Amino acid sequence: MRAPLRRRFRPLLCLALAFLAAGCSLGDTIGRHGIAYNGSVQTATDTVLLLNVLRARDQAPLHFTEVGAIHGSLSLSAALGYDLSNVNGGTEPALIATTSPSFDIAPLDRQEFARGLLRPIDPALLRLLSDQGWPAQLLLHLLVSRFDEGPGGRIAVNDPRRRQDLDPATRAACAREGLAARAPCDPFQAMVDAITGHGPLQFNGYTRLVPVGPRLTRAEAIAPENLTTARQPGMTMRQDGTGWQLYRALPQLVVCVPGGAGNGTPGRYTALALDNDAPQASPMSQEGSPCTADEVADRPSGAGEAATPGVSWYLRSVDEVLRYLGEVQRREEAGIPYRINIGAAGTPRLFRLWSERPTRPRLSAEYQGRPWWVAEYDEGEDLTLRVLALTTQLLNLQKSASEIPSAGTLRLVR
Repeated sequence: MRAPLRRRFRPLLCLALAFLAAGCSLGDTIGRHGIAYNGSVQTATDTVLLLNVLRARDQAPLHFTEVGAIHGSLSLSAALGYDLSNVNGGTEPALIATTSPSFDIAPLDRQEFARGLLRPIDPALLRLLSDQGWPAQLLLHLLVSRFDEGPGGRIAVNDPRRRQDLDPATRAACAREGLAARAPCDPFQAMVDAITGHGPLQFNGYTRLVPVGPRLTRAEAIAPENLTTARQPGMTMRQDGTGWQLYRALPQLVVCVPGGAGNGTPGRYTALALDNDAPQASPMSQEGSPCTADEVADRPSGAGEAATPGVSWYLRSVDEVLRYLGEVQRREEAGIPYRINIGAAGTPRLFRLWSERPTRPRLSAEYQGRPWWVAEYDEGEDLTLRVLALTTQLLNLQKSASEIPSAGTLRLVR
């Protein structure tokens, strides 16, 4: 009597075990598909970036798309089947899984994204990236479009077409000339070598006190209207010699260039004020030690007073970064290695895509019927992969949530 009873309940037990197995395997299945989707997004993003660099090399229009959402339908089901061999008592549990992914591709051709591509890079990124350990020469070559002395002064444009493959002695001689360097020197490269040749760039953030109105006597300072002004947000009143001065307190970030190359006495730093408007790094008064101070009060200046002399920096937009990489690639293909000096690690190539498979390939993309390869990162020889990583970050900063379809959820069906 017990044997028939066991055979009667065995199918139900098998079915229950099959459902338990389905639940246990669900986590692993979701994990595998999540990782596979992430890999698909990686491949699509890397390929679009490489294609646009090659388009920039050819002076062709750039086109961007984004995998905005991945929808996956995952179905897990358990069932019982009849075993004709009767080896397992006539029943056989089964676990069935099916998936049906779909993708939303968003062309990033709207006005907001286009404006972001053409907007100069935020100068605060210089500090952030420098603090993360990015080499100063890499940042200056990639992000700065030109050095400029102002109206009537000299200009050094960051144009890869002017780059020559110079020996170390010639390159050092060019650096000593700076903006005045002549062919075969590249004046921009000469300035970068001069700026970075005396030590690392430093950054300092402090409170800048901008004078508001004339200096006040004690009687004027305690007048109700001036006390009311001093209590307004962002305003302060400080003693100035025998009188008092109203100031507007503003946050100020400066990049400090080590001495040499016309930037002061070796061992000392010269501060350049960082600002969102062009030029993004501009000469400023060194009164009050802006490279080390927590607070600096500006000297009152009259209308028409000449600006502080020096060399200003103009930063690129992301669109200009991509076109710059295209020009570097064109120069590399012409047989001129585009190398930068990053100190003890040597003078690696800044950027290069290879038409032949390198010894240690990392990724590739097909453009106009032929593959182009990126080699593995090599600090002493090839920085291409790291440059692409930074360019991807800069591109992501320009993407608005409104431009990309909202991320879908992974729908599970049991």
